[in-house]
Amino acid sequence: MLKKNIVKIILDVAMALTFVLLMNPRVFNGLPFHEVTGLVIGVAVLVHVALNYKWVVHTVKKMFDRSLSGKTRFSFLLNVLLLLSMTGIIVTGILISKVVFPHLLSGENHALREIHDVFANLTLVLVGVHIALHWQWIMGMFRKMFKTKEGSWRKGALVASALVLALFFASMQWLAVNVKPNEEAFKPKFEQKVAQASKAFPPPEKFREGEFTRKERHGSSHPLLVIFGHFTFWAVVIVPVYYMEKRMRHKRRVRV
Repeated sequence: MLKKNIVKIILDVAMALTFVLLMNPRVFNGLPFHEVTGLVIGVAVLVHVALNYKWVVHTVKKMFDRSLSGKTRFSFLLNVLLLLSMTGIIVTGILISKVVFPHLLSGENHALREIHDVFANLTLVLVGVHIALHWQWIMGMFRKMFKTKEGSWRKGALVASALVLALFFASMQWLAVNVKPNEEAFKPKFEQKVAQASKAFPPPEKFREGEFTRKERHGSSHPLLVIFGHFTFWAVVIVPVYYMEKRMRHKRRVRV
């Protein structure tokens, strides 16, 4: 059971990191990474559901049983919403694809792109609530991974984790410096033609790029900044939800 839970926590952390990187489509080489990794995380979600299959079946069977706690019911509903929102992201992502499925829809579809963004932002919030509800389990798993039953630290696990983190941050920095996104993929065809024309007939000095900087919709594309920004957002969601759930749990114990 412990080994299975360790696999689950590693998969969940990897999914969280990957998901926040996908929130900015300009990370690494842009759309190729965004679209391919989006399909990979879709498979990871199915693996996540499969690892929790017994809990899902048990909860469905007891959904109308009064012995089932309100937290479990809410958690099940939250997971259903998460599955639906992730499905919405994947389906709309496939429909607006320019790299993996470039011929499904011709031209720009701004409505689908907006829906895709809405699903992504909704999922970001739902994942934050999901983490808050499972915070005790997450902390418990990390304690089991890094501490023995006697309470002493597992030095080998700590060193290995530190090395993995160092390798991860170093690789993120290297990729951010050496792998640049393809900005042309984000420009509509009309803008591309205008850009090509401007190269052939450059505008006056005061109208050249740099004079009027345009704020990027998705912010910085540096992977570490993307991770930090979205994990900060999750912290804002997790802290109040965790303490609300903790207070409700305390009230239930007092009543009993």
